[in-house]
Amino acid sequence: MSAEQPVVLREAHSIVAEQLHRLRHLADTTRQRGAALGIALRQAERQLDEALIQQRSTSQSRLIQARSHTQRVAESRARYEAAEREVRSNQHALKQLEQLIRQIEMSSGALTTTDEGGAGDPWVLALRAQVIQGREDERTRLAREVHDGPAQVLANSLMLLEHAHTLAQQSGSEKLSTMLVRMRDATREGLQEVRRFIADLRPGALEEQGLVGALSEYIRGYNNAYGAHVTFDAEPLPRLPRETEIVLYRIVQEALQNAHKYARGAPTLVRLVHLADGLHITIRDEGPGFDPHEVVRRTGRSNWGLTSMRERAELVGAQFSVASRPGHGTEVTVGLHLAE
Repeated sequence: MSAEQPVVLREAHSIVAEQLHRLRHLADTTRQRGAALGIALRQAERQLDEALIQQRSTSQSRLIQARSHTQRVAESRARYEAAEREVRSNQHALKQLEQLIRQIEMSSGALTTTDEGGAGDPWVLALRAQVIQGREDERTRLAREVHDGPAQVLANSLMLLEHAHTLAQQSGSEKLSTMLVRMRDATREGLQEVRRFIADLRPGALEEQGLVGALSEYIRGYNNAYGAHVTFDAEPLPRLPRETEIVLYRIVQEALQNAHKYARGAPTLVRLVHLADGLHITIRDEGPGFDPHEVVRRTGRSNWGLTSMRERAELVGAQFSVASRPGHGTEVTVGLHLAE
């Protein structure tokens, strides 16, 4: 703070800085606990899945064993639901702490800023953060509804189809058994797609691992799910503001989904470079490419989700561009200046 500022403002700034230090430490502790709870939740989910599989494979003739598996499923489900409640409670507490920290940071910045109403105005930045967080909250709500609705319906249908297939085999009805196998496999594939959709809506690894770790995990799952050939090349990166990490993660996610739809399985490179004063992300695919001007001329609007990615980038002050032409693939780039 400038020495020309009144003493009272310098003292106020010192008080705020001390409280911010304590709150950030508390937020870090809460974040670490959230990572541990996330591991416990995934373990409880695996145990529940194992119990459900064992229950489904138990024949109705073995009633005692069936009751045992039913009890195990109930106990596993109770542990999973308790772990999920604890994770949600921790996430809520962390969100409240982060909001408090941002509000104090904005108030502290308001003591010194001369850019009232401009791009650096703390309250303008806060509004952008609320927009980003609002989108993520909506995704989380949607993921929960899909998990409790369609995903549960598909899981129950899969269990019934497996049981019906067992009965068809026992009765010797080969044609019916074949039809049930097809229905079962289609239902299982649909359930996997829904679960992948839910996972994409909730990038849990972002809170625990940061941008590089979360992208690495997402790209690994993306390659496994689609049989894709995406290479991830990233330099070590310090933790960024939560809203910035969310936006950059979503841009890469959107670019890869576009590559899956249009690049026809072509090799793709995601590169993240940490420069002295900023961050540079490139998503390059070797697909057929396209003519952006021709797309706009034909449809009257941008395609490939470019508008969504550009709007996201603008929310955190990043520069967004796309380069493509027929026969030469597509390259999406994002450049972000990082304050010292």
